[in-house]
Amino acid sequence: MGSSPLLSFLVLTSLVVLFVTPSHSSEYDVVQEPAPPVTSRKISRNSEKVTMSLYYESLCPYCSSFIAGPLAQILETDLMTILNLRLVPWGNAILDTNNTIECQHGEDECYLNIIQACAINLWPDLVKPALSDKYLTKKHFDFIKCIEKQYKAPDRNGAEESWEACSGKLRLSTQSIKKCYNSGHGKELVLQNGKETDHLRPPHKYVPWVVVDDTPLLDDYGSFIHYVCKAYKGKSFPKTCSSHPNTSINKDTSLQSVCHASEARSGDSSGKHQIKMEPLA
Repeated sequence: MGSSPLLSFLVLTSLVVLFVTPSHSSEYDVVQEPAPPVTSRKISRNSEKVTMSLYYESLCPYCSSFIAGPLAQILETDLMTILNLRLVPWGNAILDTNNTIECQHGEDECYLNIIQACAINLWPDLVKPALSDKYLTKKHFDFIKCIEKQYKAPDRNGAEESWEACSGKLRLSTQSIKKCYNSGHGKELVLQNGKETDHLRPPHKYVPWVVVDDTPLLDDYGSFIHYVCKAYKGKSFPKTCSSHPNTSINKDTSLQSVCHASEARSGDSSGKHQIKMEPLA
């Protein structure tokens, strides 16, 4: 009977261990945080920078003017120290059920959208131009700007010549671009752009369509510097933010300076083009 206290102590200790020690099954009973929603493409963001996305099509004259004008000028300022600039070529194109891509400005626009998507994929990073005091720029932006300045929409025979001249001028690999196009990877890239564009909320109504940190600027896209500076939450404000006035596009003429999506969907078949992906020489 002298052993009863010891036996009681051992039994009590076992019960305590039994209730305190977690079982393996309890690990699966923990309530998990909901997974983030799956989107068509994850947009890379830098917490120190403001992300501005330009949704455009290669042969819309207003997109060309915006790229070769205000955007090109801003790349030569210190605004680039706080700006993550994204170009998304697709615009008002439509993907039919038979996998036909219809472009608002015809066959060359579909073709150049793919070429430009390839360049963005091949050279996505910021670089400092050689022998220049300019701020960091992007090789693909200089390439796209060159095409937009050189190529004239009525000349339907100059698309390939235009981008090849630009790649040569900028010393970018023409063969790398052709490989991207011929392999079908370029078409995959531009279809991803299409999915991203079609998932915009609110839906885009025209191009250029500019979005600053998920906020569409609508017809006030010409005031993008003001919106970028306003969205910046960092401490090192660029001089451009303090020196640039908050000016807006003239509201009476702004909607005339866009290529409307409704026109691309009006049923006019003149701009339809089925991408055949013929190999480039």
